[in-house]
Amino acid sequence: MKTAKNQKEPQQLSHQRTSGQQLYAQSGVREQTEEALQESERRFRAVWETASDAMALSTPDGIVFDANPAYYRLFGYAPEEILGKNYSIIFPEEQRASAQELYTYIFQSPTISPSFEAEIQRADGTQRIVESSYNFITHNGRRTAMISIVRDVTERKKAEEALRESELKLHLALKLGRMGTWNWDIVANKVNWSANLAMIFGFTAGSFEMTYEDILELVHPEDRDQFNREVKQALEEGTDYKVEFRALLPDGTVRWTTTYGQVLYDEAGKPTRMIGVNTDGRKRKE
Repeated sequence: MKTAKNQKEPQQLSHQRTSGQQLYAQSGVREQTEEALQESERRFRAVWETASDAMALSTPDGIVFDANPAYYRLFGYAPEEILGKNYSIIFPEEQRASAQELYTYIFQSPTISPSFEAEIQRADGTQRIVESSYNFITHNGRRTAMISIVRDVTERKKAEEALRESELKLHLALKLGRMGTWNWDIVANKVNWSANLAMIFGFTAGSFEMTYEDILELVHPEDRDQFNREVKQALEEGTDYKVEFRALLPDGTVRWTTTYGQVLYDEAGKPTRMIGVNTDGRKRKE
């Protein structure tokens, strides 16, 4: 005869098996979660170590506690000179106090600003121009660290400045030589003129856009066919061209001008663009 104790044993065993299965399942979930976290950390570290941009992690008061190899290369410091130190070390000494004030303001600001440029100082005293962006690591809605991403844009800024200087010199040369440039996008059929060329043709100074057909309307009717033939020949044969013609100005006057052009092609050999320059021939024809 079964006792009450014997009747409860199967129920207890069943409950124990269920509890064991639940614990096993929970253990499996923890293991999967830990593996996922480890994989995420490996991926993060791979990006962190190989990134070409300098990156650093810093505390709310600006102390750097981690930085990637690109950070040390950019600023020229060894890890022991950066880690545990205030991030403002990368700025010229006279700017460090204001840099720390800006850091505090940014960390406390409710908004995140877009990237900004600044001049920094390397360990050897040389200065570079960098473009910086940042974001925050949060915990329970509170910012606990800042991640800074810094890109060296010194060479780009030098190239931009050289381009501006070159364009200024070109503008002055064209103005003194009474010349203007144009650029015809053949595919889109859009012709852009420089300010100097607009003035040569009697228009208000400033770059503006026209079509090839608009250009033909500015050519004297007696010169229009020759102008069109020369352009077509240049497109078909790939030759540079030179055309001297009379231009009809908006006020009705006629002005001699000479245009020089060159055709540009894509990889398939199709003409895509024509660039050139016009000279004001008034003095020669007067």
